[in-house]
Amino acid sequence: MSTVVIEQSFEILRPFIEDIKKHFSDDATIIHNSRNVLKIFDIKNHKVVVKSFKIPNIINQIVYSFFRESKAARSYMYSQKLIDLGIATPMPIAYVEYKKLGLFKESYYICEHFDFDFEIRAVLTDEEFKDRDTIYKEFAEFSFKLHNAGVYHVDYSPGNVLIKKEDEGYLFYIVDVNRMKFIDYTDELRMKNLARFSANEKDTVAIATYYAEVSGLEKTWCIERLQQFHNEHQEYIKQKAKLKKMRG
Repeated sequence: MSTVVIEQSFEILRPFIEDIKKHFSDDATIIHNSRNVLKIFDIKNHKVVVKSFKIPNIINQIVYSFFRESKAARSYMYSQKLIDLGIATPMPIAYVEYKKLGLFKESYYICEHFDFDFEIRAVLTDEEFKDRDTIYKEFAEFSFKLHNAGVYHVDYSPGNVLIKKEDEGYLFYIVDVNRMKFIDYTDELRMKNLARFSANEKDTVAIATYYAEVSGLEKTWCIERLQQFHNEHQEYIKQKAKLKKMRG
């Protein structure tokens, strides 16, 4: 048994989408292969990304069957909401869910391919990156827009911010949006949401300063809070790595 939801303007892709499990096993360009797998397909003059989510454990199979939308469904719905709010993310096309004996099993999310130039991760890790300061400034402006729209991306991290260079500046897209909340931000939470983007103290000062300029918040406060949350996040990563090593 399957559930198929398709954006009306992409009905031409229905045959491909309805048989997505078979097509996903075909040879295609893999752009991510970890817990979940992402592949690119060229279908009827559309370049699309298909994300195959790992089959969840038995508890989440029950949860996604009866109590909560799946990651694929949330990716689709949240992408629609982001676009309505004026936040750039790849255009959602469809999602497909499969059940067996009444329990949730496989799921797929399909969206348009975004031909980005680089992830913001590349900027953070290369101090000689061209236009680095300008990118930080525009990233702060993008983040402020995101926060003012009430968008809380739970995994707002360097790998989930894609950037494309345009004549008038840079275009920022967010991806991997299945873990998202829509809230009223406090000033503290604004800084906490940016904690993963400080590679070093210099980056912290730059991003916090630009965020202060666009938001009207006090610069020193922004720098201190962003550094605090960055340090806390780094400590969390270290402790998580230690636990993983202890468990073997």
